[in-house]
Amino acid sequence: MKIFLFTFIFIVHLAGGQNGCLPATCGPSGPIIRFPFWLKDHQPEHCGYPGFELTCTESGDLKFDLQFPVTASANNIVLPLLTTVTVGVIDYGAQQMLVRNAVARSCPPEKLTTLNSLASPFEVEALGYSEGFVLFNCSNAESDWRTVSCLSNHDHKVITVASTDEITALPPHSSCFKMYNISYVPYNALTGRDDEYGERFYLRWRKPSCGNCEAEGMFCRLRNNETAEDTECFSPEQPQHGITVGTILLGSIMVELFFVFISMRRKKEEHKRIQQILENHKDMRPRRYSYADIKRITDNFKETLGQQTLFKGMLVDETRVAVKMLDHSEQNVEDFIDDVDTIGRMEHVNVLQLVGYCVHGRKRALVHEFLSSGTLEMFISAESQTHMLGWETLHRVALAVAKGIDYVRQVCNQNILSLDTNPQNILLDDNFNPKVLVCSISAAQGALEYAAPEMFASTFDVLSQKADVYSFGMLLLDVVGRRSGREKENGGIYFPEWILKNEAERAIQ
Repeated sequence: MKIFLFTFIFIVHLAGGQNGCLPATCGPSGPIIRFPFWLKDHQPEHCGYPGFELTCTESGDLKFDLQFPVTASANNIVLPLLTTVTVGVIDYGAQQMLVRNAVARSCPPEKLTTLNSLASPFEVEALGYSEGFVLFNCSNAESDWRTVSCLSNHDHKVITVASTDEITALPPHSSCFKMYNISYVPYNALTGRDDEYGERFYLRWRKPSCGNCEAEGMFCRLRNNETAEDTECFSPEQPQHGITVGTILLGSIMVELFFVFISMRRKKEEHKRIQQILENHKDMRPRRYSYADIKRITDNFKETLGQQTLFKGMLVDETRVAVKMLDHSEQNVEDFIDDVDTIGRMEHVNVLQLVGYCVHGRKRALVHEFLSSGTLEMFISAESQTHMLGWETLHRVALAVAKGIDYVRQVCNQNILSLDTNPQNILLDDNFNPKVLVCSISAAQGALEYAAPEMFASTFDVLSQKADVYSFGMLLLDVVGRRSGREKENGGIYFPEWILKNEAERAIQ
């Protein structure tokens, strides 16, 4: 990869003859680098504007070190927060770039001073939560996902709280005092946690101003023998050598960038459409959460509840919840919101209450009430001999599950919802009263052995009540046989296949 990367950069420069300021790139799919930016170790420093230095990594990522544009308190004191970001797209006409994976290389000050740092030449625009944060110094507080580790020690913790949050978001049983407010900073850059999902945002620059050059189809550069702020437009000279190679390479890059631009524009339009749909349903009973909220609620998906898509979480008021993740859902947003609205209006003692939801691209999440005893699977597995339920309790659980299924079918007579009935999606409270989890059919991710055969038919679009009966019957077989889904995966067979196999053997005999 490293050899390919530097060979590609070398070829692009070779195509330009003696002009050392021709556009460069870190790879065939990376953004084109030209004024006001310059690529360290591959372009002369005079090719760019001061403070616009970029670097390539061995993996082909484009990195940018900058002083992040963050201010503190009402006096707008500029803070010296050095940050490294990964550059995704550079729009020279709009003078902005889309970046991600912000990593702080310095720490916010403990106390504000009247002496400002040098202002950053960039302005930031967040794509999600754009409000600022409040820093609190808390004693007797445990470390969590909101802790600014570089300002904390064993005596106290510096906690970040979103400006829009209530004071109840502070750690319980601790003494806190406010330090100061700050403007928007990417959350993981502030706390020092790994930015696994790469929070994206825009960085815009006003100087140097090259918009007029771009509008006229020309390039921009520093004016010779003038101050660093003076620029001029110019038409690049045609190279005398390597014109064919340069034209092919740059043409390929432009074609790829064109498709990237079209893709981004479509995604932007789709994002606007989704936001409008969500805005039209803002008064819906289940609360809407952002994906960042879901990560905070689940402590970055730290603890599962018997399966890889169901996570234990806690709201800011310390209410415990169960978060069902529906990754890579093919369901459109309108249908998902309609299903959420239907599920949110369900009220039954044996149906798990929906308290919130999330829409983030193709990712979906359902936030349900939490039941302390966990899932039914935990009590029927042979691995849980010390936690086995008695037959009387299991009989009561089975009847209650049947009542929950019957209620859902009465509320939703169009059968567009899936009960996804299996031991992993049945939660139990302290008294072992069960509640079933409900989601949309297209978002259902149930285990194969519990799914009715009709769900795999090419004409399947509506779930019949017989499918519920089949899933419920498979559940009863597991309860009686005390076998969990994991145990069946290790040595089981799909039930309809088992029936066909036995019928075939009987016919032969």
